[in-house]
Amino acid sequence: MDKKRIYFPDLTIEGFKSIDHLYIDSLSSINLIAGDNNVGKSTVLEALYALATGGEMGALLQMGCNRMNIQNPMGESFVVDKEKLLLTFFKDWQFKLGKDLIIKAGTDQALQMKLVYVLESKEKAGNAVVNKMEILDQPLENAQGGDTLERGILFTSNNNTFFSAFSTGSGMGDEFVYPKQVNFIHTSLSSKSYNLRLWDNIALTGLERHVIEALRVIDPLVENLAFLEESVLKGGRGASDRVPYITLKNRPDRYPLSIMGDGMNRILSIILGIVNSKGGICLIDEIENGIYYRRQPELWRIICLLVKELDVQLFATTHSLDCIRSFSSVAHEVDAQLIRLEKRKSEFAAVNYKSGELQIALENDIELR
Repeated sequence: MDKKRIYFPDLTIEGFKSIDHLYIDSLSSINLIAGDNNVGKSTVLEALYALATGGEMGALLQMGCNRMNIQNPMGESFVVDKEKLLLTFFKDWQFKLGKDLIIKAGTDQALQMKLVYVLESKEKAGNAVVNKMEILDQPLENAQGGDTLERGILFTSNNNTFFSAFSTGSGMGDEFVYPKQVNFIHTSLSSKSYNLRLWDNIALTGLERHVIEALRVIDPLVENLAFLEESVLKGGRGASDRVPYITLKNRPDRYPLSIMGDGMNRILSIILGIVNSKGGICLIDEIENGIYYRRQPELWRIICLLVKELDVQLFATTHSLDCIRSFSSVAHEVDAQLIRLEKRKSEFAAVNYKSGELQIALENDIELR
């Protein structure tokens, strides 16, 4: 049985990173987010990811690693500074009490993150000793012997409340379980390892056909796709990687996907991200990154087909006018809109352009990037 669909009808962000307050009153199936540099485009994607994953700690830490450019190319577990990473979601990256971080969509989807002190103590209850947890709005100077004072984040996600202490050691690596139905395609991710994981997620599920059909939009001769082992040199010693190969109609050989041109690994990441997000949310930062502008209309046609067929809500950012023009050429085929973020003095605002309005704006050279 398919999981319940995740869909955000609108979005409110308060106190998340650089955004004090932002309200987007209407979201579509496809939402392309544009705007000036440092206006918060990527921050909106991160807020959506935090909300969609319900404040799941592994997802937050992974997002923090990506933003801080902390990478682990060998795929081994490694220890991260939990406090440092999590404080990046709060203004000024500092531990300050008194202001909550809130992300909401619709009437039933909300995430609140609050910086707090928690006093953990033990109390006698009859013949038993029970643990007691008390939330404090300021540090406690005179803790009793045996009491533990922790600082961290109090999460409230859809009426479920839980506390995560900064002092708890956090490792990243194989133990991190990526959330299902929600995929965030960063510009900093290693596309080869990311694509392999996404491909293995859908192997033997029947969803592979959507990937093949999407590749055929770019080249009708594509017949099949597989990830095959290939010898590589890692750290000065021999190793092997699984890399994407394709077969072509009426040709006996198999070919590396790269023969289809530059940017194909990035295009494959986008396709796999959407397919893995069936009934959920797909987030793509700088969607045009590494993709030749003449290929972008083909990519948007693929996106429209997959979003409609797989019931996905997609959010992508761009700073490219070519990307916006390509998007506009297909936006009428699906429920889609451009959202331009603006910073007016100290406030953030969003201007929505449906397909017809977007075309008029482009024809009149209205600034959209």
